[in-house]
This record gives sequence, structure tokens and C-alpha cells, in this order.
Amino acid sequence: MPSGGDTAETVVLRDRFIIDPSMPLPDLNMPHADAYHAEDRRGSGKPVYALVCRTDLPVRIGAMRALKGVQSPGLLQLLEWGTVEWPALGRKVMVVVYDRPSGGRVLPAPGQRFDPISEVNFVKKVFRPLYHALNEISQHGVTHRAIRLDNMYWFDKEKERLVLGDCTTSPPGYDNPPAYEPVEYAMCIPEGRGSGTLKEDMYALGITCIGLMNGRDYVSQLPDVDVVLSKLAHSTYANYAGEGRVPMNFLEIIKGLVADEQRDRWGLESMDMWLNGRRLTPIQPQPARRSQRPFKFEGKDYTSARELANAMAMNWDAASAPILDGRLEIWLRRGLEVTELADAVALAIRMSQAVQIEARQVNDLTIARVLMLMDPRAPVRYRDIHVHPEGLGNALAVTIMQKKALRPYVEIIGRELVKYWVEAQGYHDAELGHFESQAKEHAGNLSTTMMGYGIERCAYEMSDTLHCLSSLVEAEYVSEIRELLPALDRVSSKVDPKTQVVDRHIAAYIAVKWQRDTKVQFRAMAEPDEYRATLGMVSLLAVLQWRLGPPALHGLCGWIGGQLGPIINSYHSRIRRKDLEEQIPNLVRKGSLPELYNTLDNQEERQKDAEGFAWARAEYSSAEQKIRSFEQGNLVRDERGYARGQQMGALLSVAVALLTVTTLVFLRMI
Repeated sequence: MPSGGDTAETVVLRDRFIIDPSMPLPDLNMPHADAYHAEDRRGSGKPVYALVCRTDLPVRIGAMRALKGVQSPGLLQLLEWGTVEWPALGRKVMVVVYDRPSGGRVLPAPGQRFDPISEVNFVKKVFRPLYHALNEISQHGVTHRAIRLDNMYWFDKEKERLVLGDCTTSPPGYDNPPAYEPVEYAMCIPEGRGSGTLKEDMYALGITCIGLMNGRDYVSQLPDVDVVLSKLAHSTYANYAGEGRVPMNFLEIIKGLVADEQRDRWGLESMDMWLNGRRLTPIQPQPARRSQRPFKFEGKDYTSARELANAMAMNWDAASAPILDGRLEIWLRRGLEVTELADAVALAIRMSQAVQIEARQVNDLTIARVLMLMDPRAPVRYRDIHVHPEGLGNALAVTIMQKKALRPYVEIIGRELVKYWVEAQGYHDAELGHFESQAKEHAGNLSTTMMGYGIERCAYEMSDTLHCLSSLVEAEYVSEIRELLPALDRVSSKVDPKTQVVDRHIAAYIAVKWQRDTKVQFRAMAEPDEYRATLGMVSLLAVLQWRLGPPALHGLCGWIGGQLGPIINSYHSRIRRKDLEEQIPNLVRKGSLPELYNTLDNQEERQKDAEGFAWARAEYSSAEQKIRSFEQGNLVRDERGYARGQQMGALLSVAVALLTVTTLVFLRMI
């Protein structure tokens, strides 16, 4: 490709960055985003590259906004992001453009060894730049959540500058092996980990530093199940930092970074003090309470509540019997000697069994609540779904995008399991209060069946940067509300004209992203009367165009214009219907939904039509009555009576006239 130019095969982002789909850069690929050669039209001279995101995973648009242009010695600079039309897929995709590192990945390939960073240079090359990178990221209100050896690069060929790679092209924590996650996040399914806090980044940094010190990534090769089991049985430090893997000079900082308890883990302030020569004493972890009498479950003995809860979560159906038959409660009371926990478990079982739902859901709810009490730090666990409350939205989004079963999420939200998780924590703060209030709101949205609500509303509420997943516009990658109508306008020529313009996803997306009251329109769209439902749809889209533009939507107006039959036919006057049929093509050519709506729902015309119809009904009723009278013979008798009445009236008039004349003559004679 010519330098600084673009060809028919290239795509351009924001009229600046030229991306060449024919020049992949596999060495810079992310697990779920492919790298391609890119150039800057402004001629900055800096090498850049683009990451093209997958279409079936939500990306971190919020992190893209926050990190664009951020510069730090330990961070790969994000230069631009946005959507482009990708030729190979025939649709829009999200791309992110970064400065291109010239020194390659620290870990060239999984399992491969590399030159460890010497103890002498470790502070200069690793701790200081990565401290500054995390400090810069935290000041912009985001977490990285993708710190691991295979996402670290040497920015220069001399390998003097170490930088963190991309963190935006997949959900937070999604690509991290469980070894890089604290145990409560390692238990989660990858899409259900959530953004977490800086403390989770500090933990991953500690694990990464152990790898940099040893020249290999031995933790990523361990089976996920074994990683969780080892972290539950022993501390992270004992698992990964022992056996001479960490130099004596760095034992203190590594212990602080990989502390299993979040409250004990070092933050930026502690790391800064250590870098400036102040030595700290990491808090020693408290060993888990263990029973002298093990609990046998699925052929294995367990002596701690956390390990038993994890085993039950991994063998869900088998957990029902020991929970419901009282064996677990007895062990907690007599083995572990935690009477308060045993009482709480017994109460949770009674309350769950009293819920009026199908038997399977009752058992699932019971197991979920009991596991929360046994291990409050663990994620919300419901059969195969293990999610942190903060990661529930991403997990739901991935499920919808990849067309997986939604039922577990419907039950998690509908049964308000997050509320029970909050109650199990044993304390309350602003974050937990937020989770609790959101759980109630989501359950309410889920139970409302009309458009703008349901599981779709929950997905957009819980994942605020999720693009619109309607099958109509998903390929247009609508990530802002003002992009929705133009996207519908573009696809109008590609869809069946009879296709409903607003589906459940579009309605839910508008309800969440449009910060105005749309309940009136959604109620109208939910009515069985086709006229009211169609008018509600036109009103909803007309308001959007009125407020957000663009001024003309010819394709969308034409699409809607072909579906206005119920509204036109709702007028009783044939003359009015004909007028509308003649006016609509002209309005469609203008591309204005507000004008179209105002014409269709003109209140003055509606009143005239109603009054005219009422008068016509009265006349019709009178005519029907006459017809019935005629058919019954009553009409002839009525006409004879009318004639006699006329005769009598004439005679009476003559008599009155004679009397009047006689009276006048008499008066004159006097």
C-alpha cells in the first residue's frame, strides 16, 4: 500500500487512520481481536496498528473513551477508536488504533521461555513504569483488567521500555487465565468477572511480575479447576511465589500485591511508598476455619466451608440432597461449630422452599442461597452460571450475542439472587446498596412484558456501553442513540417492507439510551388495537428524529409509510382516507417523521371524523328504524294518522280565523 494513501481495499477511521485488511499482523493479535497494519494520514511518522474486534463479544467502549490519548511510560497509547465497514464481513466492526510497539511481545508464544528481567533492572523497567500506567488509568476512572504476560510489550527494539497492551477489545478480565485473577473472580465464568477495582489489577500485576522474574508463564498452563482449588487450599503467595521464585528484595512487594484478601492487598499508595524506600509489613492471611470432622461429598472429604461450597457449585445437582436432608446444617453446627451460619442456612432453606415456583427452580434457588452463605466472597452461582454481580450485564450480553440459553439469566434476575448475595456479605456500603437497588429494578423490568422491557431492557441497563443487538441494525454497530435512526434508514432498502420497524431490542435500547419518558409510546405499542400500536411506533421514532435528527430519513419514512394501513383505516370518512393516501407519498418524500405523525394524528381531523361518524350513525339508525317499521306495516298507519292530523289542523285553523273576524266586527260595532 502506498504510504499515506488509501486504495479500494483499505478502510479509513475518522478520516485519519488508514487500515489495510490485506496486511494482518498476527504477532500483535489479541485473543479476540485481529491486528492489521495502519497508517496515519497526518504523517506523524509513528508506526501504528489497528485491532479489529470480534462481532460476538461486547467491547469496553467506556474504557476506549477514557483512555483515548492517555500517555504513560508503561502504557501502549490508544490513538483512536470507532466503527468501520469491514470488507471481509460486509458489516461494521469496532476497531481500535494503537501506537505500534517495535520490540515485540514479552511472551512470544504460550509456554515459551524468555529472558527474565534482572533484579538490578526490575524496579526501573517493571515496577516504576507499570505503577505510573495503573496510576494514570485509575485517574481516568477505569480498570485495566487485562494485565498478564502475553499482553505486555517491549515498546522499543532495545527492550528498555515495558508497556501494557490493549484492555478494550473484550469484556474486563475475559482473557485472563484464572491464575491472574483473585479466587473470587477466578471462580467466575470469563464473561462474568466484571470491571472490578484497582486491587484486581494489582493482583494481576503481582502474578505478572513473578513471571517476569522467572522468564516464563507457568501459571497459565494450569487447569482452571486446579487453579481455584489450589487458591482455596493455600494462599496465592504459597502457590506461585515460593520455592525461590521471587528474589528476597522483592518478597515484600509481591506478598502485598498477591494478598488473597482484597482489604489486605496493596494499592497504589502502598506501592508508591515501597518504591520510595519505605518498607511495609504485609498482613499475614488468616487461615480458613477447618473442621476436625470432614464432610464427605461426592467421594471426597472437605474440612472448610469455602472448599465444600466450591465443590457443590461444581456438582450442582448432587448438592441438593445433603442440603435438603439436613446433613449440611448438622456439619456446620457440630463439625465447624458455626451455629450462626447453621441457623442462617436453615432459615434460607425454609424460605426458599416456601417460594411458589416450579420444583426445579425451588431447588436451584435453595442451593444458590446456601452457597452464598457458606462463601459470601464467591460470585453468584446458579447451576453453570457463576458471575460477579458487576459482571452479570456482560455475561448476559455475551449470551444474547452468541445466542446461548437465556433461561438461567432470566431466573437469576427474576429471583433477585443478587439481593441475597448482598445480604450474605454481612456488611453494607454504597456499592452493595447499588447492587441491591439495581436487582429490584431489573426484576421489575424483566416481569414487564410490553416492548421496552423484558430481558432486553435488563441487558442494556446492566451493560451501558452495549451496542444495539436488534437483528435489523446489529451489523450497523449502533453504539449511540443518535446513530439508531440513520442506521434504520440505511437498512430500510434491505429488509422486507412488512418487517416490524421497532422490535424488542430497538425498543429496549431506546428506553435505556433516550433519557426521556417514553412510557406513553410503549403502552400504545403494547395495545392489541393495531391502529394504536402503529401510531405509538410512529410517535416514538418521530420524537427521536425531532430531538436528534437527521432532518431527512427518506428510506425509513418509506418503510414506515408502507405500514400505515391500520392508521388510515382508523378514519371512518372515506374522503379523509383518500386524502391521507394522497398526502403520505409527499410526506415520505420529505423524510420527516414528525410531519408524518402530525398528519396522521391531527386532533382536529380526528374530532371532525368522530362527529361526522356519530351523525352518520344516528341517520343510519333512523333509516333502519323506518325500514323495520315499513316491514312490520307500521309505516302505513303512521302516514294515515299524519294525514288526519293535517285535516284536523286545517279545520281548527279555519275555526280560529272565523272567531277572530267575528270578534273584530263586534268590537267595531260597539
